[in-house]
Amino acid sequence: MAKNLIHSSARNRLFALIFVAICAVAGFGTTNAGATSNPKAVPGTNVLTSSNPAANQVVSGSITQLQLVFRDPLASADTASQMGLSLACGGNVVGLGVPQLGNDFKTVSAALTQIPPAGQCVVSWSLPPPDNSTGSFTFTSNVETQTTLVSVDGVPITVNTTAVPLIGETIGQQVSRPRVGGIIGLLRILEYLLMASIFGGLALVITAWPEGPSYVAMVRHMRFSWIACVVTLYLILTLSTMQVASKSFTASLSPLSWLGSLTSGSGIVLILRFALVVSCGWVALFPSRANDPAHQFAAVTLLVTMIATLGFSRLGQDVAIFTYVLGAVHALAVAYWVGGLILLLRVILIGPGEEDLVNAMYAFSKHTVLAFGVTMFTGLLQIYLLDSSSILTSGHGRLGVLKIVATIGMLFITIGFKMFAQQHFAEATQLTGRIAVRLRRAISFELGFAVIALMITSWMVATQPPKAVAQVGAPTANYVFREELKNERFRVVISLTPGLTGINAMRIELIEPNRINNFAVKLIPQAVGYSGIQINVPLTQRGAAIIAGDGTLVLNTPGIWNILISGTTTTGELTPLSTSIAVTQASEATTVTTLPGTAIIPSATSLPTVITVPTAVPTTATVPTVISVPTTGGG
Repeated sequence: MAKNLIHSSARNRLFALIFVAICAVAGFGTTNAGATSNPKAVPGTNVLTSSNPAANQVVSGSITQLQLVFRDPLASADTASQMGLSLACGGNVVGLGVPQLGNDFKTVSAALTQIPPAGQCVVSWSLPPPDNSTGSFTFTSNVETQTTLVSVDGVPITVNTTAVPLIGETIGQQVSRPRVGGIIGLLRILEYLLMASIFGGLALVITAWPEGPSYVAMVRHMRFSWIACVVTLYLILTLSTMQVASKSFTASLSPLSWLGSLTSGSGIVLILRFALVVSCGWVALFPSRANDPAHQFAAVTLLVTMIATLGFSRLGQDVAIFTYVLGAVHALAVAYWVGGLILLLRVILIGPGEEDLVNAMYAFSKHTVLAFGVTMFTGLLQIYLLDSSSILTSGHGRLGVLKIVATIGMLFITIGFKMFAQQHFAEATQLTGRIAVRLRRAISFELGFAVIALMITSWMVATQPPKAVAQVGAPTANYVFREELKNERFRVVISLTPGLTGINAMRIELIEPNRINNFAVKLIPQAVGYSGIQINVPLTQRGAAIIAGDGTLVLNTPGIWNILISGTTTTGELTPLSTSIAVTQASEATTVTTLPGTAIIPSATSLPTVITVPTAVPTTATVPTVISVPTTGGG
């Protein structure tokens, strides 16, 4: 009974501190989420007097624009452009252009950039201050969308196969990126082991072995683990900067180059992790501070935060928020378990010892079963959230199954270790050399399985599961039409401006698949007697291509245009994507379309590339430029 009560108060104190730290992080996230919510506008006195389409009207023809007429003049043209105007038909949001204010300062018009589907349509509007007026009305759309090519006298209209030259928005030539992914993967395994060694060793001192800091071997072990971890993370940051920014190894050694290159979510987390590991030297170099009541809370908070960053390696990807919580808890359980095993192997079991070593072994044998249970539970939930039904059909899912198999191998050793400890250490007062040798062999075997599991984890971090796709950010260029099209294997974002007849600019962004051939976009008008346009997009991997508003893309007729997107991969043709856009007749004053002077093209891994667009129409055509995006994983 006495052994069961050993260090219980210290263990409870550690769990309480960890609970407080996690609650503080959760509360901070909730506060930030609440702070970003937008307040509702207070209805004002200005009201809507008429509209086109009118309220409760049944529309049978094609709708190209919305027109709202207010009772009182609006404050300025900016009031119309900044108003909240939306159209939803049949539960689907329909794209709208920027609202324009008429000469009477009462009429607001907005062009439709998509065909509204049949069904009930809801128009909602909200005027900003000083008007502060909101409202909505409904009408019914009976328009049927044409999905086939128009023909004349039974002869199908042919699509112009002349490729439109692409004028890139980037300056400079595409450069090759260093192939250092394999080295980063190996260093990541070492990073996991060393971080676990720091956290698990000090956590074991707090919960089961308060006498640890008095051992010279213990102090040396912690100092070596910390120094090696700092060096490993420094190399990972340097190589990651080389890979992302295509810099030399020497130029990537400066931390300033990390801040300018690793701007994705995973890159920011990697930099933060390095800073936390360096800060943990405050307790790793002086392990006695872990048991000092004056420093224990700060030490535990620092260690927990350091390990929790391992759960945020996919920050910036479109995953459930709960995945990050599970990842942090999973990392804490694994670090305590694996780090404790490393401490046993390198310090406690190096030879015979006194009763304090027996007590540490006995307490850790009970804690490790709990840590193993949390590891398995959170790991399975993570695989479910990231892979779901694709666990056997995706690369990430199959790696997860392999990791489960390796973890099950450690389960039998963990249970055997607990039974052995309870049988031999329940009444023992010292650790003999013979038992130490036997336990060293068993723990070495278990750590071998742990290394295999961490190798698979490093591989999984570099892959992209089906449920964790890159978040797509909108370009800063003011495209009036922007739509994301996707199916199981194909994902493309199409942007076009101004959506009027005449010169237009288009942006074509490939998100999935990683590689593509014969990438083509066809624009086919439904109007009879007009030819379509085919754009042969020179992308072979993730990235974006832009047709600048320099006269290379001309839409010669108003009305509905069908957009068809096709491509092939090494496994066959991709299922084509399709959508439609409503093109409005341009006024005589419209002569040319240019994009803003500066824009940002977001990549498939959320690593933005700063681009510059000429502010005047170029007089000569330039060489097509392709913006390629590296598919690197977070650390």
